[in-house]
Amino acid sequence: MRQLFFFASLLTLLMSHSAHAESDLTCTITGVSEVSAEGTLEALAGKKNYYETVAGAEFIVQRDKGLMMGRFVSNSGWKITVLDSGSPQNSYKVLSTRSSGRVQSQFFEVRLHDKGPKKPFVLVAAEVLHGTCAM
Repeated sequence: MRQLFFFASLLTLLMSHSAHAESDLTCTITGVSEVSAEGTLEALAGKKNYYETVAGAEFIVQRDKGLMMGRFVSNSGWKITVLDSGSPQNSYKVLSTRSSGRVQSQFFEVRLHDKGPKKPFVLVAAEVLHGTCAM
């Protein structure tokens, strides 16, 4: 089962690269945090095996659809709503939700209006991922 998931993820990633549109974003994760019982953000680095290799991982965002695909980030099969398509004055924003026994949500924001080729992002779900995106 684990191998099947790996191959399905790999196939999705390869297809995303071949269908990569000019307006799509390539994002690189620089860190992951979680909210502590005291309400502070704590880095997850090394605390959970799943996230030990997350720094440097990339994922693709199809801006027109809000679809995110990569090893650590995916909203495939979720209900995806592009809240703001972004502009030189506004951030790009996506809300993804799913109900599979329990409701889950992800909020993704990229500050497209920041100067420079790399635009900072934050993805808030069970954890908080952050990094930069490039077009």
